[in-house]
Amino acid sequence: MQICGKVLLVGLLFVLNISHVFASGFRCGNTLVMEGDTTAEVKIKCGTPFDIQDVGFKKIKNEFVKITRYTYVPEKGGLIRILEFQSGILKEIKLGSRVE
Repeated sequence: MQICGKVLLVGLLFVLNISHVFASGFRCGNTLVMEGDTTAEVKIKCGTPFDIQDVGFKKIKNEFVKITRYTYVPEKGGLIRILEFQSGILKEIKLGSRVE
């Protein structure tokens, strides 16, 4: 493989790795909230959410886990973040609409 091809490959791998970080985390003030954080860690980093929903229980791998969703509404121009916790552990961060 030529040097140019190797540089492009390394660059592509870097971009893919960075996009995974952005998909699985977001910045709250000066700290980063990541999948795997607990509800307490997220509240310490981001404060009290705009909304908390106890969704109920979901069967995952022959076990029922409690599902809770936190909604954080940013300043004007930012994207709403919806955080889904399974038994108190952050499992998914979804992007909502942009705040007008």
